[in-house]
Amino acid sequence: MKRTILLLLFFVSTIGITAQSLNSIITEIDYNNATRYTGGRKIARTTDGYVVVIFEPSSSWANQETWYAIYNSIFSTWDVAQLSNSLQNDTGTPAVFADETGKIFGVWKEQAADTKRNAMFSTCTFVDEFTHSWSTPVIADNIDNNAGVLTVDADDSNNPFIMFSIWNDPAVFDANIYVSKTDDNGLNWTTDNLTSVFPTPGYVPFNYIDVNLTNGQNGKMYATWEDKPTEITNQYEIMFSEYSPGIGWSYPEIVSPIFDGGPQMQKYVDAVTPTSNAISVYEMGPEGYTFEGKSSVVYNDNGTSQVFSVLFNPYYTVPSSNNKEWIGDFLTYMGINSSSNVLFVDDDNRYNNESSVTSALDSLGFSYTSFDCGNNAGMATSIPSSTDYDGKDVVIWFTGDDYTNLAFWNIADEDNTELINYLNTTNKKLIIIGIDFLYDRYGTAPDSFVTGDFVYDKLGIESYDGQSWRDDGNTGVTQLNLVAGNSMSDLSQISWGQGGTRQGEPSIATDPSNKLHMVFLDDNGKHILYKTYKDGVWSEAIQLDNSADTISVMRPNISIDPNFGIYVIWQEVTEKIGGVAVYNIKYVTSPDGGLTWNSVSQLSNTSYLDASGNSTKNATIGKKVRNAIPSVGFLGGAEVVWTEANPNSSLGFYIMYSRIPYVGTISDLESVNQIPTEYQLSQNYPNPFNPTTEINFSIPTNENVKLVVHNALGQEIVELVNSKLSAGNYKFSFDASLLPSGVYFYTLQSANYIKTKKMILIK
Repeated sequence: MKRTILLLLFFVSTIGITAQSLNSIITEIDYNNATRYTGGRKIARTTDGYVVVIFEPSSSWANQETWYAIYNSIFSTWDVAQLSNSLQNDTGTPAVFADETGKIFGVWKEQAADTKRNAMFSTCTFVDEFTHSWSTPVIADNIDNNAGVLTVDADDSNNPFIMFSIWNDPAVFDANIYVSKTDDNGLNWTTDNLTSVFPTPGYVPFNYIDVNLTNGQNGKMYATWEDKPTEITNQYEIMFSEYSPGIGWSYPEIVSPIFDGGPQMQKYVDAVTPTSNAISVYEMGPEGYTFEGKSSVVYNDNGTSQVFSVLFNPYYTVPSSNNKEWIGDFLTYMGINSSSNVLFVDDDNRYNNESSVTSALDSLGFSYTSFDCGNNAGMATSIPSSTDYDGKDVVIWFTGDDYTNLAFWNIADEDNTELINYLNTTNKKLIIIGIDFLYDRYGTAPDSFVTGDFVYDKLGIESYDGQSWRDDGNTGVTQLNLVAGNSMSDLSQISWGQGGTRQGEPSIATDPSNKLHMVFLDDNGKHILYKTYKDGVWSEAIQLDNSADTISVMRPNISIDPNFGIYVIWQEVTEKIGGVAVYNIKYVTSPDGGLTWNSVSQLSNTSYLDASGNSTKNATIGKKVRNAIPSVGFLGGAEVVWTEANPNSSLGFYIMYSRIPYVGTISDLESVNQIPTEYQLSQNYPNPFNPTTEINFSIPTNENVKLVVHNALGQEIVELVNSKLSAGNYKFSFDASLLPSGVYFYTLQSANYIKTKKMILIK
């Protein structure tokens, strides 16, 4: 026996440890989303150098269980094995993290017998190169919800935290964001709802929304996700919360610049000219706008029936608090009351925003019969028949902004005979609500109508003058003015709508000084932006990619090494084959905590598209960046995995591995910080706030500086600073205890600089 052991040791020693290659294949896979959801990291390396890749294969060879791969540095191979063993053979969206004690934390969702998906947790420990074990998986959430996309991290005491979003239909499970934590090695878990302040049922961007989590110092944790806080805006924004021991999670902050003045903030109202017999109810403004004075709401009494044509989608255009009021005005104007027989036609089959109308009807106490024209893929499949119209006093036809395949025209874009017959019946009413129902029939405006046209005779519209999203250079409309003489509600306040530019897909990491670093996607030109957070202050965002606005980029990830090296990856279109985009993995690094940045480089190198248009997908970077570990042949740096279509794979795809070389160069970030070299006015924190907030700014020279707060009318509320200051960084507190809720502005001004930002007071 002793001789056998000696021979084995001799054999291993002669093989030696080879350096792990920069790019290699981990395993074949037949599911192109094997590494999906970049918020959940898929690779982790322990302090001893053992590395685990976790993934979700398809059912064709793995029964939809969660699998993992471990790199064997002796034989330079990836050893693949099954991790989960669920009763339902249905798991997915796994993530993995390595703590500082040598453990690997693995998480995934798993189908339970009651159809609920649980968040599962297991710990992997290593004995040596050939021996490791996973603990018995435990359920890591204690709520009646449906765990979806997961990510995992640990605080600085190595206590695990798991963050996850919903998975299935929000009508079944509320679309909120949760964090589970444990401080007893996973025996007991506490789950918190991070979105209880901004409840989000049905409003997350996708039911597979990424979430991101990272640790700070002294037990702190940070969480970020993309969401739609409908109390403030209908745009998708980056949300942020921080956890403090004994206190819990903070009020969610909106990090992205809502209502930032971008061209998208003024969309979603179409322009028409009424006939001489029709009444214009609301008109576009303000003065100087391309379609100023054109109608957005037309009322027409055509002799046999009355029609309101509402040329906007209230879901995007009018604050939800106003919907009940103005819809009630229309119904009252037409003599409709709660005892009337109402038919609601849902023709918004692509985006399903009909709740902006049905919620108002419910609040007003109206009962109604609903007719759904199609499926949620956007294709109308049926229209109301004469039987559906029987006995109805009013028809409310909601087209939303589903500008193609509407049933309003009978699906084939021809006159809707059944609807015309209904309107030819004495004293019938129709309310059409939605943008682009004219575009669906007539195409690009302008279009003129004459006697004999349905639009002219029944709707009272003489010409279709413009779609705000197409025909006016995206300048849009900022207000709807009530035409004098109409007893309707004021709609001059158009909602935030798709206010500003969507910013999302956030990824976060902390450096050794406890500064938080975030990267995210900015939809204005499609760029990867970067900003930092320290002591309640967010920096201005800078662009990291060097692509043109016409080049698509997405899914950034960030990690930081112990010497302040920063690593950021994303996916970017590098070419098109037959009009189909080929994505490769790009990256950029900083050697000094973000003070300077190296050139953008490309990590993957494929020009292959499979028959479904797949190239590289879903790159994810390990959360912990390790120094070189010679014992396992690891040369140090950030590790990346992704899925790549490849004709040489018998299953169609490979899971690929690569490494970005170690770049960190400093041990103390403060030693390289200097007096500011440029002006900077940071976003106030918190925002929204109640009733106090902090405003931070930096000036590079000694000079007179003025910091003032204005209301939405431009009136000065308070002067926080008006004096000569030395070059440096400053923080001032603003107390709004005596002010009403609303939008306010603060301006920093000097002889060489002026900058204004918005903030929101919510009481």
